[in-house]
Amino acid sequence: MITDGGGRSIGRLFRTAAALAVAAAALAGCSEAEPANDTLPTATAEPAPTTEALPPLGPADFPMPAEARTQDAAGAEAFARYYIGLINRTSTVMDAAPLRDFSQGCRDCERIASDTETDAAAGYRYEGGELTIDGIASALREDESATVSFIADQASLNVRDSNNNIVDDLTFPNLPNLQSGLAASWDEGRSTWVATALALG
Repeated sequence: MITDGGGRSIGRLFRTAAALAVAAAALAGCSEAEPANDTLPTATAEPAPTTEALPPLGPADFPMPAEARTQDAAGAEAFARYYIGLINRTSTVMDAAPLRDFSQGCRDCERIASDTETDAAAGYRYEGGELTIDGIASALREDESATVSFIADQASLNVRDSNNNIVDDLTFPNLPNLQSGLAASWDEGRSTWVATALALG
Protein backbone atom coordinates (compact mmCIF):
# COMPACT_ATOMS: atom_id res chain seq x y z
CA MET A 1 0.00 0.00 0.00
CA ILE A 2 1.30 3.47 -0.90
CA THR A 3 1.21 6.03 1.85
CA ASP A 4 1.65 9.73 2.44
CA GLY A 5 3.27 11.54 5.33
CA GLY A 6 0.00 11.62 7.27
CA GLY A 7 -0.37 7.88 7.51
CA ARG A 8 -2.03 5.80 4.84
CA SER A 9 -3.19 7.82 1.85
CA ILE A 10 -2.17 5.88 -1.27
CA GLY A 11 -0.83 7.08 -4.55
CA ARG A 12 0.36 10.67 -4.38
CA LEU A 13 3.70 10.35 -2.60
CA PHE A 14 5.25 13.32 -4.32
CA ARG A 15 5.28 14.58 -7.87
CA THR A 16 8.54 14.41 -9.73
CA ALA A 17 9.92 17.81 -10.61
CA ALA A 18 10.42 16.83 -14.23
CA ALA A 19 8.91 13.48 -15.21
CA LEU A 20 10.46 11.92 -18.30
CA ALA A 21 8.14 10.98 -21.12
CA VAL A 22 7.71 7.23 -21.45
CA ALA A 23 8.72 6.14 -24.92
CA ALA A 24 9.66 2.89 -26.58
CA ALA A 25 13.41 2.46 -26.66
CA ALA A 26 14.78 2.67 -30.19
CA LEU A 27 16.61 -0.44 -31.24
CA ALA A 28 20.14 0.15 -32.44
CA GLY A 29 20.62 -0.81 -36.07
CA CYS A 30 22.80 -3.83 -36.66
CA SER A 31 24.92 -4.40 -39.73
CA GLU A 32 25.35 -7.87 -41.10
CA ALA A 33 28.31 -9.69 -39.59
CA GLU A 34 31.33 -10.24 -41.81
CA PRO A 35 33.65 -13.25 -41.62
CA ALA A 36 36.81 -12.76 -39.57
CA ASN A 37 40.17 -12.36 -41.29
CA ASP A 38 42.13 -15.64 -41.22
CA THR A 39 45.34 -13.87 -40.23
CA LEU A 40 43.96 -12.33 -37.04
CA PRO A 41 44.80 -14.11 -33.75
CA THR A 42 41.95 -15.80 -31.91
CA ALA A 43 40.99 -14.17 -28.61
CA THR A 44 41.15 -16.50 -25.63
CA ALA A 45 39.81 -14.29 -22.86
CA GLU A 46 38.14 -16.02 -19.93
CA PRO A 47 34.35 -15.76 -19.87
CA ALA A 48 32.97 -12.95 -17.73
CA PRO A 49 31.35 -14.01 -14.43
CA THR A 50 27.59 -14.36 -14.61
CA THR A 51 24.87 -13.48 -12.14
CA GLU A 52 24.03 -17.19 -11.89
CA ALA A 53 26.90 -17.59 -9.42
CA LEU A 54 25.63 -14.80 -7.14
CA PRO A 55 24.03 -15.69 -3.82
CA PRO A 56 20.24 -15.27 -3.89
CA LEU A 57 18.64 -12.05 -2.69
CA GLY A 58 15.08 -11.24 -1.66
CA PRO A 59 12.37 -13.22 0.10
CA ALA A 60 12.16 -16.93 -0.68
CA ASP A 61 8.73 -16.53 -2.27
CA PHE A 62 9.86 -13.59 -4.43
CA PRO A 63 13.61 -13.77 -5.14
CA MET A 64 15.35 -11.05 -7.10
CA PRO A 65 15.77 -12.08 -10.75
CA ALA A 66 19.26 -12.26 -12.24
CA GLU A 67 18.45 -9.55 -14.79
CA ALA A 68 17.95 -7.03 -11.96
CA ARG A 69 21.51 -7.60 -10.73
CA THR A 70 23.52 -6.15 -13.58
CA GLN A 71 25.14 -2.71 -13.35
CA ASP A 72 23.66 -1.34 -16.54
CA ALA A 73 20.49 0.40 -17.74
CA ALA A 74 18.66 -2.89 -18.33
CA GLY A 75 19.50 -4.02 -14.80
CA ALA A 76 18.20 -0.76 -13.32
CA GLU A 77 14.92 -1.12 -15.23
CA ALA A 78 14.55 -4.73 -14.08
CA PHE A 79 15.26 -3.65 -10.50
CA ALA A 80 12.57 -0.94 -10.70
CA ARG A 81 10.05 -3.57 -11.79
CA TYR A 82 11.21 -5.88 -9.01
CA TYR A 83 10.90 -3.18 -6.35
CA ILE A 84 7.33 -2.39 -7.44
CA GLY A 85 6.69 -6.12 -7.21
CA LEU A 86 8.04 -6.07 -3.65
CA ILE A 87 5.58 -3.30 -2.78
CA ASN A 88 2.74 -5.44 -4.16
CA ARG A 89 4.02 -8.43 -2.15
CA THR A 90 4.17 -6.28 0.98
CA SER A 91 0.50 -5.44 0.57
CA THR A 92 -0.31 -9.15 0.43
CA VAL A 93 1.84 -10.59 3.21
CA MET A 94 2.29 -7.43 5.36
CA ASP A 95 6.07 -7.99 5.42
CA ALA A 96 7.93 -4.73 4.86
CA ALA A 97 11.47 -5.94 5.63
CA PRO A 98 12.48 -6.46 1.96
CA LEU A 99 11.56 -2.85 1.15
CA ARG A 100 14.19 -1.75 3.63
CA ASP A 101 16.68 -4.41 2.50
CA PHE A 102 16.72 -2.92 -1.00
CA SER A 103 16.55 0.80 -0.22
CA GLN A 104 18.95 3.33 1.24
CA GLY A 105 17.91 6.80 2.33
CA CYS A 106 14.63 6.46 0.41
CA ARG A 107 12.10 8.49 2.40
CA ASP A 108 9.00 7.11 0.75
CA CYS A 109 10.24 3.52 0.74
CA GLU A 110 10.63 3.85 4.51
CA ARG A 111 7.18 5.44 4.79
CA ILE A 112 5.53 2.55 2.96
CA ALA A 113 7.37 0.05 5.16
CA SER A 114 6.51 1.85 8.41
CA ASP A 115 2.83 2.28 7.57
CA THR A 116 2.54 -1.38 6.57
CA GLU A 117 4.04 -2.43 9.90
CA THR A 118 1.73 -0.07 11.81
CA ASP A 119 -1.31 -1.49 10.02
CA ALA A 120 -0.15 -5.08 10.56
CA ALA A 121 0.27 -4.40 14.28
CA ALA A 122 -3.29 -3.02 14.34
CA GLY A 123 -4.59 -6.24 12.79
CA TYR A 124 -5.39 -4.65 9.43
CA ARG A 125 -5.11 -6.37 6.09
CA TYR A 126 -5.25 -5.02 2.57
CA GLU A 127 -7.52 -5.88 -0.35
CA GLY A 128 -6.34 -4.60 -3.72
CA GLY A 129 -4.01 -1.65 -4.16
CA GLU A 130 -1.71 -3.46 -6.60
CA LEU A 131 0.58 -1.35 -8.75
CA THR A 132 0.87 -2.16 -12.46
CA ILE A 133 3.59 -0.65 -14.65
CA ASP A 134 2.01 0.37 -17.95
CA GLY A 135 5.10 1.84 -19.58
CA ILE A 136 8.74 2.28 -18.67
CA ALA A 137 11.49 4.43 -20.15
CA SER A 138 15.08 3.41 -20.67
CA ALA A 139 17.02 4.05 -17.49
CA LEU A 140 19.32 7.05 -17.27
CA ARG A 141 22.54 5.70 -15.78
CA GLU A 142 25.66 7.48 -14.62
CA ASP A 143 28.41 5.46 -12.95
CA GLU A 144 26.96 4.11 -9.69
CA SER A 145 23.45 5.60 -10.00
CA ALA A 146 20.41 5.28 -12.24
CA THR A 147 16.96 6.81 -12.65
CA VAL A 148 13.99 4.98 -14.15
CA SER A 149 10.75 6.74 -15.14
CA PHE A 150 7.52 4.81 -15.62
CA ILE A 151 3.74 5.10 -15.77
CA ALA A 152 1.82 3.09 -13.17
CA ASP A 153 -1.79 2.33 -12.32
CA GLN A 154 -2.84 1.57 -8.77
CA ALA A 155 -5.89 -0.62 -8.21
CA SER A 156 -8.57 0.44 -5.74
CA LEU A 157 -7.84 -0.46 -2.15
CA ASN A 158 -9.88 -1.56 0.86
CA VAL A 159 -8.34 -1.98 4.30
CA ARG A 160 -10.08 -4.38 6.68
CA ASP A 161 -9.71 -4.51 10.44
CA SER A 162 -9.37 -7.61 12.62
CA ASN A 163 -13.18 -8.05 12.55
CA ASN A 164 -13.16 -8.01 8.74
CA ASN A 165 -14.84 -4.60 8.65
CA ILE A 166 -13.74 -2.06 6.04
CA VAL A 167 -11.87 0.88 7.55
CA ASP A 168 -13.70 3.72 5.83
CA ASP A 169 -10.96 6.34 5.93
CA LEU A 170 -8.48 3.87 4.44
CA THR A 171 -10.52 3.07 1.32
CA PHE A 172 -9.22 4.49 -1.95
CA PRO A 173 -10.28 4.43 -5.61
CA ASN A 174 -8.24 3.31 -8.59
CA LEU A 175 -5.45 5.76 -9.39
CA PRO A 176 -4.50 5.54 -13.09
CA ASN A 177 -1.61 7.02 -15.06
CA LEU A 178 0.69 7.84 -12.15
CA GLN A 179 3.76 9.65 -13.51
CA SER A 180 6.35 7.80 -11.50
CA GLY A 181 10.06 7.27 -11.03
CA LEU A 182 12.65 5.38 -9.03
CA ALA A 183 16.25 6.42 -8.39
CA ALA A 184 18.78 3.78 -7.42
CA SER A 185 22.43 3.35 -6.54
CA TRP A 186 24.65 0.33 -7.08
CA ASP A 187 25.51 -1.84 -4.07
CA GLU A 188 28.79 -3.46 -5.09
CA GLY A 189 28.93 -5.77 -2.07
CA ARG A 190 25.66 -7.50 -2.94
CA SER A 191 25.69 -6.90 -6.71
CA THR A 192 22.31 -5.22 -6.70
CA TRP A 193 20.66 -1.86 -7.12
CA VAL A 194 19.04 -0.24 -4.07
CA ALA A 195 16.29 2.37 -4.22
CA THR A 196 17.30 5.85 -3.07
CA ALA A 197 14.10 7.70 -4.04
CA LEU A 198 10.60 6.75 -5.15
CA ALA A 199 7.86 8.88 -6.68
CA LEU A 200 4.37 7.65 -7.55
CA GLY A 201 2.02 10.22 -9.06
